[in-house]
Amino acid sequence: MQRRLCAVCFESTDHVHSAVGVRGQVFNRARLAGDLQARARRARAAGLVLRRAWLVADELGAVWLKHEATALARRARIDLDPDVQPRPLPAAPSPAQQLGLTPREREVLALVADGRTNRQIAQTLYITDKTASVHVSRILAKLGVANRAEAAAVAHRLRLTS
Repeated sequence: MQRRLCAVCFESTDHVHSAVGVRGQVFNRARLAGDLQARARRARAAGLVLRRAWLVADELGAVWLKHEATALARRARIDLDPDVQPRPLPAAPSPAQQLGLTPREREVLALVADGRTNRQIAQTLYITDKTASVHVSRILAKLGVANRAEAAAVAHRLRLTS
């Protein structure tokens, strides 16, 4: 139905098929590239975990666990080379990073937790009152809280303040 409607607009189905086909191919290839990147990241992470499990099983002398890790790696097509030490897993992001707070928002949150007003925050950070207000609003949204007191409580609970 859509192709017929497009054909009427373009007056030729050849133009429609080529236009729709190229756009569709580009879209599908972009989606495939994203999927492949996500799979590659998951495969690398799985490989690290399996290598660690294999090494721990080897150190403990748990033959059955080594066998299971090897079988799983074979099924997942992950190379388990016992001579290669796995790279350490990256450090877990800080709570502020997990919440998506920028460095400036972390500074503002610390001042909010100290009980400062927007004007006091603005004077301390050499910004306008309106900019301080925007920072506070974005912090409240990112933390999922309704007011400054709740934001201060979250900051203290997650040790985001000094």
